[in-house]
Amino acid sequence: MRVSVLGQLTVTGEHGEPLPAGELPRRARQVLAVLAARHDRIQSKDALADSVWGDDLPGNHVAALEHYVSVIRRRLQPDGSSANWFIVTRSGGYLFDTSRAGLDLADLRTLIRRLDAPTPGSPERLAVHADILTLARQLPFPEDPYAEWAEPVRTEVQVAAVNALLQHAGSTLCDDPARSLRLAQEAIELNPFLESGYRAAMTAAIAMDRQDDALRIFERCRQLLDEELGVTPSADLVHLQQQIVTTRTAPICPPPPAARPVPAPEPVVRERFLGRVTELRLLLEPDPPPVVHIVGPSGSGKSAFLAELERHAPGRVGIGHGASSVGVLRHAWLRAVLTDLGAPAEVLAVVDAAGPERPLLRPDLEVIGTALDGPELIFVAIDDAADLDAASVAELSWLGRHCPAVRIVLTYCYPSEIAERPLSGLGSPVVLRLEPLTDGDLTVLGDKDLAERTGGIPALVGAAARPTEVSYAVAMQIARQRTRWMPDPSWEILRLCAVLGPLSVGELSTLTGYPLPELLACVDHLVHAHLLTEDEDGRVRHRSSLTSAAVSGQVSAASARYLRRRLAADN
Repeated sequence: MRVSVLGQLTVTGEHGEPLPAGELPRRARQVLAVLAARHDRIQSKDALADSVWGDDLPGNHVAALEHYVSVIRRRLQPDGSSANWFIVTRSGGYLFDTSRAGLDLADLRTLIRRLDAPTPGSPERLAVHADILTLARQLPFPEDPYAEWAEPVRTEVQVAAVNALLQHAGSTLCDDPARSLRLAQEAIELNPFLESGYRAAMTAAIAMDRQDDALRIFERCRQLLDEELGVTPSADLVHLQQQIVTTRTAPICPPPPAARPVPAPEPVVRERFLGRVTELRLLLEPDPPPVVHIVGPSGSGKSAFLAELERHAPGRVGIGHGASSVGVLRHAWLRAVLTDLGAPAEVLAVVDAAGPERPLLRPDLEVIGTALDGPELIFVAIDDAADLDAASVAELSWLGRHCPAVRIVLTYCYPSEIAERPLSGLGSPVVLRLEPLTDGDLTVLGDKDLAERTGGIPALVGAAARPTEVSYAVAMQIARQRTRWMPDPSWEILRLCAVLGPLSVGELSTLTGYPLPELLACVDHLVHAHLLTEDEDGRVRHRSSLTSAAVSGQVSAASARYLRRRLAADN
């Protein structure tokens, strides 16, 4: 038996036959993934449950964990016993025993350890790097991109792959600089903040006598470091760039032809904003409510709505971000709002002088209030507002009460998200839910199939015209985000509907083994999240064909055939 976690989870039997790992419940797959990440080490049940459920531990997490381990054993080793189960019970916990089942991650770690022996640059060392690349082309655990337990392993695999790519880029530089450039570019794609990748790519471009390409590679690095990290390239990389500028020579060309008029550059087309007329009108007409909550699941266009509000009320909308306003950056939301509104330097200085451990005092807030006073309404908008802490909510509340021109606009995913958080203290007199865009909203784009492909989900509408891999990645991200709080069967329902098409709840129960009441609750959640829709005959299907295709693309052909045979047999 062999388990693969580099890329999509797959399990094969003794003779290479695929086993139904994809049919495991999502929590069972997470249990298997955590044990694989920490293979050959005993994991206590408490530590394992904490990794799988985080803060949402079930009432009896030990019993739940034992259930999912039992499910893994029954599905993957139906004829097994304690003598050969690869998930071994030991010392009150569990471990993944790689002497009983092969694991690609364990093989990769063995190769990484082998790098300590050969001499750097030797053929033996390059051969080990080649084996590493064979295994590490895909990062592990794509189903859990935000899990804390998965992040160190992903970093470990990424570092190994980048090092292997750069070693091979260096070894092929003299004989095959084009291949060296391709390998360096792959390393940059894996880690765009690592300067050694850009240095290798620039060196390969120089070897190919493509100095202009080398300069473009440098400029890409410079822009990325500046925009994302606020730093400049190292002195070594700048020196290489200056050498290229100094030594390159202009090519010998015939006299240029007579100058032709240079056409004016095409104007940058702003991405079109669709729909939301009622919601915008509520805020822009005279005397809007003092506090408005804009809610909607991931991809529903909450941030775009605030940007559109800013376009309709230029100079009167300040947008801050709750999710990034933590720790020493606690006042980042307020500073961003004031900066958007053009507050004078002395007002910004008050915010900058405040420490993260205390709320702003009344004299501070009175100074800030002077920047929020005027004859026209001013909108203080907080995106991802659910994450604001108690002190920030108190400051926001004070400004709302004492500045007559201020109207507060808050965005987050679901009202239940703030039920026990400080933000609920502001009250919710008006809550506007951003529904999917209608056929009428989309008509102006001239694509009659757009509603069926996107389900009216704004983020998918924006991605629909992009390359397939981009639109699929966006669709998968939205599906993951919208289901992350849902019970285990929810993702399994999405997966089955993607592979098999419309299904009744009875068919879902037969295929998954879950009881009908539990499945009905999950279907309600998925319909409410606009991922599924219901046909007239009561069957449920994907609302967006893009999402359906993205999800089904994660299912192997063997698993898909197996599911279709099961459905045909049951019918």
